[in-house]
Order: sequence, then structure tokens, then C-alpha cells
Amino acid sequence: MRFRLGFAAAASVLALSVSAPAMATTLIEDFEAPFPGWESGWLATNSNLENYYGAGAGRGNNPDGLWIADGLANGADAVINFNTAFGATLSSFEIDVAAYATPTLRIWDLAGATLLSVVLPYNPGAYSDPGAYNHFSVVSTNGIGGFSFVGDSVEGNVSIDNVRVNLEGTGSAVPEPATWAMMITGFGLAGSALRRRRQTAVLA
Repeated sequence: MRFRLGFAAAASVLALSVSAPAMATTLIEDFEAPFPGWESGWLATNSNLENYYGAGAGRGNNPDGLWIADGLANGADAVINFNTAFGATLSSFEIDVAAYATPTLRIWDLAGATLLSVVLPYNPGAYSDPGAYNHFSVVSTNGIGGFSFVGDSVEGNVSIDNVRVNLEGTGSAVPEPATWAMMITGFGLAGSALRRRRQTAVLA
């Protein structure tokens, strides 16, 4: 009796303590949906990224990406900041860029430390579908604060596409099927042991 009850309790505790880790979530914005649908997606709602042609406007002569702007009235540069709470969840950031200019692309973490700084090559690849883009990526243990294109007439001359981020530790840990089976077995054994104990007590 004691052995069975102890085993059931141990199985239950083990089952409750073992669960699948929270899975990383990948978000992608490829600007494929008809404009301005992207404005209600994760990238627009978690940053100050704007369409060069204005809110609610179309994609202009860019069939595969977005001519960017930032709405900050800072000249021709584009400085895109992620919302702090959102940026804190990010472990990686990827972006494709086609530029009719040669600004510097900078990506930084949540503390402002530079993760990547590179002068973009001149690449007139945004007029085709699919476009011809240069790919850039970073990883971070301190979130992603944002990215910028600075210098050489950015707004209206830099197109982005296939923006991808990974969010770590999002959602609750959900037990795997094997864990659920252990939990059910443990609870069943505990219930059986308790029932036998009560029956023994009644007969006594």
C-alpha cells in the first residue's frame, strides 16, 4: 500500500514538473499581401516603420517589397525602433535590402549596442518580382532595439523585404502527449491506492 501510494505520488510530481519548453515563434513580413494590409501586421504595429507613399497607400513601383520611411522628420534617413517590450523578446533579426543608394545599415540590441554596421552596396533590384535583394542577419541575447539606414537619401530609395524575427520564450509551456500520459497514470494510481486504503479502513 505504502509503496503504491508513494509511486503514484512520485509519478504525479514528475509529470507535473516535466513539460515541453516554451517554443520560439518566428514572424515574417514579406509584404506579399495587397497594400496596405501589412500595416495591421506585427512589424508595423511593433515599430515606427512606414510606407514612403504614406499610411494606407499602395506600394508604388515596388512589386515585391516596401519603400521605407520612419515618420520622424529626420531628413532622408530612416531609423526604425521596435517597441521595447516587443524588442526584448527577440533573439534574431533578418532583413533583405535593395538600395538605389549606399547608406549604412545599422542594427542594434535593446541596450543600443551595435550588432551590425555595414555600408549597403548599390542594388537596383526592387523593380522585379521576385526582387534581387541583399540579405543581412544578426542574433542577440539582449533583444533587438531596431535598425536604421543613414546617409545618401534613404527614404524612397531603400526597399526592404522578408523581415524575419524569432521570439524566444513566448507562450506557456504545454505538456507533451507523453507527459499527459504520465500525469493521467500518476493520478490513476493515486486514486486506486486511496480507494483501497478506504476499503481496508471500512473492513477493519
